[in-house]
Amino acid sequence: MWTHDHGAAEPAPRSWPMSRMNTALVAVCAVGALLCFVLGQTIAAVALLVGAIGGAVGAVFARRGSSGDLERVNALEYADERDRTAGTKGLAAVGVIALVLSAVQLVVHAVVDTDPLSRWMAIALYFALVISWFAANWYFVRRG
Repeated sequence: MWTHDHGAAEPAPRSWPMSRMNTALVAVCAVGALLCFVLGQTIAAVALLVGAIGGAVGAVFARRGSSGDLERVNALEYADERDRTAGTKGLAAVGVIALVLSAVQLVVHAVVDTDPLSRWMAIALYFALVISWFAANWYFVRRG
């Protein structure tokens, strides 16, 4: 639980309504949506636009004083170490699911004759997830 220390300096007011991480995520989705619209890929564009809007709204509302733990953790707007710990565990679970689904995607590509670009993208994603998992484990095991 956070207690206010009257002798401590007041935290600087937040001038931007969301964290840098959320700003980057929303920007990537918004730019991706614009690019997809320009390329005529309407379904992908709408999906990315919904992600950008939903992410921005969630992040802004998570910074309200009345937001709950779940709102803050879902929006990556951690208020304290407890939020950060819950977020870390949630993202770790998502990583495991992403790795499993990526392996399933490779099996589907082996069973179904798909275009080479999709197959190589699936292979690259799988290896990127495996390598980042090993690297993250190596880093955090040594860090303690």
